[in-house]
Amino acid sequence: MVSKHFGYQSLNLASGGKRTEWMRNTLNEVLKKDSSFSYVFIYGGCNDAFAYVNLQGAVNNVQTMVDSCNRRGIKPVVIVGYNPNKVMIKTVYGDEVTIRARSRYNEFQKLLVHPQTGVKNCVIIPKDTTVTFKDAGDGVHVNAYGQKKFADWVIKNL
Repeated sequence: MVSKHFGYQSLNLASGGKRTEWMRNTLNEVLKKDSSFSYVFIYGGCNDAFAYVNLQGAVNNVQTMVDSCNRRGIKPVVIVGYNPNKVMIKTVYGDEVTIRARSRYNEFQKLLVHPQTGVKNCVIIPKDTTVTFKDAGDGVHVNAYGQKKFADWVIKNL
């Protein structure tokens, strides 16, 4: 939606259920073959929060992607994500998992933007304030209406 709004050609590398380590490796392989991109939008971390992944390690994966882009003259844009307190109210995974994942996703987002631990040398789109639980049927994955709201948030904050 962001690419369409600005008239950009796009290559979407997203794949459901993947973590930041996979994102880092996949982006690295793509950039080895083609580094002609103007922008790379980086949005991840929720799956790391659901898993028992070291959250600072996940932030480090994002920083590695940012650094890879900068070395190639590509402008990296890091999207912090939606507010888990407004979206992850109840999920299909049960209360214990939901509470743990919500807490960990909040922690990841804080680490991502923290002055010492966070990502540097990139554009950061702050945590979304528009998407809510009603925009995510399962309390995690945003539906079409929520995706439109989220895209509008990203565009507004670019």
